[in-house]
Amino acid sequence: MELTTAVNALEQWRPIMEWDEHIKELPDELKECWNTILKNRNKGRSADQIGLSNVEIKKISELINKDLQPTKAFWKYGVKYSRQRAEVLGMKDVIDNYYKRVNSYYLVDVVTREKHQFCSLQDVAKFLKRKDYRSVSKYIDRGLLITRTSYKIYKYRTFKKRKRF
Repeated sequence: MELTTAVNALEQWRPIMEWDEHIKELPDELKECWNTILKNRNKGRSADQIGLSNVEIKKISELINKDLQPTKAFWKYGVKYSRQRAEVLGMKDVIDNYYKRVNSYYLVDVVTREKHQFCSLQDVAKFLKRKDYRSVSKYIDRGLLITRTSYKIYKYRTFKKRKRF
């Protein structure tokens, strides 16, 4: 349904100034019109209303890519972080990549220096052909070889801090 059609239908019911006050009295056949208007009200939010320029948005993205938490990166520019606000600013992929990277597990082969990134311990267990992922969790960040393999497992922060592999 188009916005103009929805507005016209609701204007026949009551004047625009009275809509919000009498919305509980809205007939069932006009509820779809009201939902159309509400959707269009919410679409009006943009980066201009948040108060950030394109340069500031790029700087925030760079900070997040350098592993600064999104809440702290937004806070540096005086804006409160929310996932919805990041999507409005066009930063959804930056935020998703950050959380994917930070919540990952890294498996390092000691012999070949090969590195593998996994999103969950279940994926690590599948790679190692183990039935249970809980046995792998006791080796995280300890620098110990996983039993019967030549692999060590690390969380992202520890993996990033390690100088040599």
